[in-house]
Amino acid sequence: MILKTFLIFLVGLLGYSEWLLGTSYLQRPIILGPLVGLVLGDLQSGIIMGATLELAMIGAVSIGAYDPPDLVSGSIIGISLAIETHAAPGAALTLGIPIAAIMQALGLATGQPLMLAFIHRCDSAAEKGNTKALTRNMLIAGYIQDWPGLVFIPLAFYFGSSTVAKLLNIIPQFVQDGMNVAAGLLPLLGFAMLAQMMMNKKVIAFFFFGFFLVAYGKISTTGVAIFAVIMAAIMYVFFDRDDKSQKGKDAQPSVEQEGDGFDEF
Repeated sequence: MILKTFLIFLVGLLGYSEWLLGTSYLQRPIILGPLVGLVLGDLQSGIIMGATLELAMIGAVSIGAYDPPDLVSGSIIGISLAIETHAAPGAALTLGIPIAAIMQALGLATGQPLMLAFIHRCDSAAEKGNTKALTRNMLIAGYIQDWPGLVFIPLAFYFGSSTVAKLLNIIPQFVQDGMNVAAGLLPLLGFAMLAQMMMNKKVIAFFFFGFFLVAYGKISTTGVAIFAVIMAAIMYVFFDRDDKSQKGKDAQPSVEQEGDGFDEF
């Protein structure tokens, strides 16, 4: 159990290292789920639960001032406890989303001020030319902003599996069925959040066209994707060429009409 807890902590540390490794989407459930399943010896459940959480949180992306829930802690704790208790994917979703929201609040209230304090120390070290202190404070600042998740993830896994197992055993069957129904509905919310960011009058017709192809044409999503690529290529070759030729005509100088000698002035 101690080895598993340590490996779960390393998975969490990797998830919180995106600021160091670049925008690699390591914090997404679709990445963390298989890693947790691999650590716990159930890769298939990790993939399924990670994909379920990814569908529900697909629109949880930091854009502008929006700060999404803590996907790392929610994904790792929800998936690990669900696998340990042999629960359905809906249990990982039910456990993960509230935990992600709570960890986000703790991180904003306690982690961000600590991070800013070390950022100011980085500024001071940069002014003095102390590269060792600058590197040290930068590394501490990057991880200390997520200290609630780094501490809570291994503790919740180590002490929570037996408690969650007892809790799931006393939950009535109709409640567990409701959890599975919610697991099927929440991906719709995730797609709605994503569509809200990208949907406009230019692409909405193609969205519904693809939906009806899948729903009534019995075409797989792979077939729709191939059809979309072909359509995009056709539109680029023909319509874009027409637009460029029209712009070229508009850019040509107009021929002046022949007038009298005063036109020379």
